[in-house]
Amino acid sequence: MLVLKIIGILVALFITHLIIDYLNKYTDKKYNYEFIDWNSYFIVAISYVFIFLGEKAYAHAVESSGDILNGQLLIGIGLIGLITMLYLNIKNTNLLVGILGTIFQFAIYGVLAVVGLIAILLAGAFFSQTKPVYNLN
Repeated sequence: MLVLKIIGILVALFITHLIIDYLNKYTDKKYNYEFIDWNSYFIVAISYVFIFLGEKAYAHAVESSGDILNGQLLIGIGLIGLITMLYLNIKNTNLLVGILGTIFQFAIYGVLAVVGLIAILLAGAFFSQTKPVYNLN
């Protein structure tokens, strides 16, 4: 059963790669614009991080009767980033391609933002030469 899950994941990744490749080739040929690139990834990933941190700050402020404005501002900044990306996609293509491409783009970048954040944390731990701590009592 594990082998079938691995094969399913690999097939899903391959199909996703084909869709990304087709979308980029289509929009590059027709509109001279690529949907899936590093610049848009960074904008969307950072926006997702702002929304996530803002939601956590908002929930903590509500629980402790604190100031909810910090969380709302972080969420707002994240939403501005996502709306900006939607606007750029529609501006550089047309309405239908821009909206459908943005939905696909946000879904792909949502997964990649989590993977990227984990990779950054692991790289930080690796390059900081962290060592395990042993307690010999």
